[in-house]
Amino acid sequence: MKSEDKKAFDDWINKNYTRLLKVAESMHADHYDLVHHTYHRIMTLKGVNFDKVNKYPYNYFVRAMYFQATRNNSAFKKHYQMFDDIPEDLASDYDLTDAFLLEGLELAIDRLSWFDRIILRLYCDGYNLTQVARESGIKPSVFHTSLHRSRKKLIHHFNHKK
Repeated sequence: MKSEDKKAFDDWINKNYTRLLKVAESMHADHYDLVHHTYHRIMTLKGVNFDKVNKYPYNYFVRAMYFQATRNNSAFKKHYQMFDDIPEDLASDYDLTDAFLLEGLELAIDRLSWFDRIILRLYCDGYNLTQVARESGIKPSVFHTSLHRSRKKLIHHFNHKK
């Protein structure tokens, strides 16, 4: 395979991509995947003569897509199966209470002032606020006041949500 022939094929694919998508749409519900899979298969197959492919690239590519979409032993057919039936109890096994609580907590924290939000995150990440205060040159009482203020706001937020 010559790199010029491969580049010419790549250029042809780029120019005719939307046309190939329209053809693939008639072959499979997931037409984007069909085009991409076919392109990948052509590029990775050994012994592909791109000099011959470039003489009739449209015919070659459409035939390759048809083969991938219809043959039971094709890699595309094995990996990209479409199922019409939806499992009945898909979400019934999941308890999303914790996820909703965490999301509500994140939203409440985002509404804090930027300083209070940073101090609360430092505290939750396990930083020693007295040491952070010493390193930053800010009084430790400022950090503890900020943490106390944030805690009160969060408690107030969640008590009034009910």
